[in-house]
Amino acid sequence: MLSAVSAASQATNPDEAAAETVRGIRADAAGATSAALFFATPGHGPDYGRLERGLRSAIHGPVVGCSAAGVLSRAGEVECGPGVAALVLRGDFAAQQFFVPALRGRAQEVGHEIGRIVTTVERLPRTVLLLADSYNLAPDELLAGIESAAPGTVVVGAGASEDGSVGEAAVVGRSTTASNAVAGLVFGGLTVRTVVVQSAAPVGRWRVVTRAEANRILELDGRPAADVYLSSLPEMLRADPLEAIRRTRAAIAEPGATEPGAQHVVRRLLGADSESGALVVGDEVLPGSQFAIAVSDAVEARQRFARALDAFAQGTRPAGVLYFDSVERGEALYGIADLDSAYLRQVLGDVEFAGFFSGVEIAPLGGRNRFHQASGVLVGFCEG
Repeated sequence: MLSAVSAASQATNPDEAAAETVRGIRADAAGATSAALFFATPGHGPDYGRLERGLRSAIHGPVVGCSAAGVLSRAGEVECGPGVAALVLRGDFAAQQFFVPALRGRAQEVGHEIGRIVTTVERLPRTVLLLADSYNLAPDELLAGIESAAPGTVVVGAGASEDGSVGEAAVVGRSTTASNAVAGLVFGGLTVRTVVVQSAAPVGRWRVVTRAEANRILELDGRPAADVYLSSLPEMLRADPLEAIRRTRAAIAEPGATEPGAQHVVRRLLGADSESGALVVGDEVLPGSQFAIAVSDAVEARQRFARALDAFAQGTRPAGVLYFDSVERGEALYGIADLDSAYLRQVLGDVEFAGFFSGVEIAPLGGRNRFHQASGVLVGFCEG
């Protein structure tokens, strides 16, 4: 039977934090496979290896982890100060660990290497759970590499983050801590359920990207993209272009999407070039894609999360849940702390959960693996 247990610590001293986290993990279930994930704030950076070793000794199974700008668990959310959160899965499943360095500039090759590891796991279904250095990750290329070697594999995960105090993110696995790397687990015999919750909702018309170069949208419906953006802004945002850029995102749907409102991803809107009339977004945009302005609103985002969580709870009850929550959410979005974790406790009941504030989120959408920005991703683990 699949089971999960979470643990957390807000101890400042790394030794105490590691000990408290390990104490929160109950004794192994006889004959069961165990695997663990942990997330820790940058103050614990020199001791990430100690956390990994302690958890590995406690569960006698593979452990991966990463740095986090903040962590969350049943104990609440830690966005400032030290924090550690961990989730352990136990049951009748297979778990193959991986750690691949030198991510920068070779994401597709790294993805292909992960895909080859997937094919060595005999039990079905197979799922990749990965943690990658957000600063050096090209997520589309990484996902393409996995798909090329292991078609149809579900990929979930997130980008390691930090609070600005160290300037780099780290991942942990196989007794190694490094930036510019990706670590993770390939599960066999588990089923995962995912929900993507976006912080910003599309408003107004969907428009066709008629000209684009890399991450610059040059024309929408044959007109300069910046002009279309400004003229389509909600009235309350037109008076202050800087506030408009801060509050809005780019909703992007693939060419030919019949329901763009249900199949889109959200990308950061980085700015507008008044000379060229271009909009600059946080990802490459292909001509023919569909674009809409997405507005970030705290009240609507809270309601959207509550609805998504209620729907998530109506399905097969998970043994444990991971929640990858964008660094753009939390108190920065809502204006108050601990909101998402409070909803999780209320709706999930005694289901164990853990997570962190991530630089990028990864989960399937519209039938294929996608990466997400400014979003929350729920991952529920169920019997295979």
